[in-house]
Amino acid sequence: MGALVLLLASMCLVWKRPRLNLQRRDYLLLGTLLLYFFIFTANMLYHDDPARELDMPLRALLAMPVLLLLIAYPPRPAAWWSGLAIGAISGAALASWQFLVLEMYRPQAATSNAIHYGNVSMLLGMLALCGLGWAREQSHRLAWTLLLVAGGLAGILGSVISGSRSGWLVLPVCGCLFAGYYSKGRGTRYLAALLGALLAAFVLAYTLPNSRVPQRVAVAVNDIKQFQDSDNVTTSIGQRMEMWRTAWALSSEHLWLGMGRNGYLAAKQEMAEEGKMDKIIKDYTNAHNDYLDALVKRGIIGALALLALFLVPLTLFARGVRHSAAPAQPYALAGVILCACYMIFGLTTSSLTLNIGIIMLVFPMVILWALLRRQERTA
Repeated sequence: MGALVLLLASMCLVWKRPRLNLQRRDYLLLGTLLLYFFIFTANMLYHDDPARELDMPLRALLAMPVLLLLIAYPPRPAAWWSGLAIGAISGAALASWQFLVLEMYRPQAATSNAIHYGNVSMLLGMLALCGLGWAREQSHRLAWTLLLVAGGLAGILGSVISGSRSGWLVLPVCGCLFAGYYSKGRGTRYLAALLGALLAAFVLAYTLPNSRVPQRVAVAVNDIKQFQDSDNVTTSIGQRMEMWRTAWALSSEHLWLGMGRNGYLAAKQEMAEEGKMDKIIKDYTNAHNDYLDALVKRGIIGALALLALFLVPLTLFARGVRHSAAPAQPYALAGVILCACYMIFGLTTSSLTLNIGIIMLVFPMVILWALLRRQERTA
């Protein structure tokens, strides 16, 4: 609903025509979104894939007018930061109720899948922690700081009780990014304290009574061992490894343009019938890895478009962290965290094949870029 409202509001640009003063960086971000949509769509038409495949890349195209709208009329920073924290807290509260009261084994809050809820919860939590620098400059500094810290912890909690291990992989990366950013100019003692707090959070999550972390880690280790010892693909990780192995094998036969969705599913069916692939994974429509899924369906060209969708915004936001004025840096840091999280999520699941996945990438991306540009202009 939020994305739809922004899209409808962007129609006002047709008659109001505000002065946008776009820079080369803005065109680069717009071009990256357009490139991803164009390559995905062209490949879909080339392989005669079903039209519903257009649903996901279309989000990247529709984010472009939203970016122009928000550059012209930037949102209030307080709305952005409070929205992140409230989203993380309310999601974790619902997931906790499902876990404690309904005794749901893998809580998923208001989503359809525990994996994607866990990833989005972690993402909201990490983004909320990016706002601590902004909170320090507000008149109600303590209240904003407590809200954002609560949002960060709630996001981590939601990910932990969802049992989604892919979200946990981003914690060390985000922890190092936060430690480096928040200790800047404060000396090695501050950096050591931040890293110590990160390590303490890891230990606490692992040792709390009824914690899901040690159980899920033990299951992962056992799944990997079974796959290595006996090629067991009945486990969660075993199925993923079989999907990765199959996607890699098929991608080598159609290196540049891939096989398309229909070709990929037909080839899997044929391999299963010939005994070259376990039948347990033949009905999965993606490779459970964003990079391999793009490679097998859209070839090297599609994989490069996916990397551009991650790396170009990451580079632009990283430049903002290094060179922008202090008021703009929280948004630049959040942009780096957003892209880094999605690059890690994509290692073990196909985030961009679902509505929640693509929307939670491209729309926060354009919101953060508009807020960053606004702070740069103000400074």
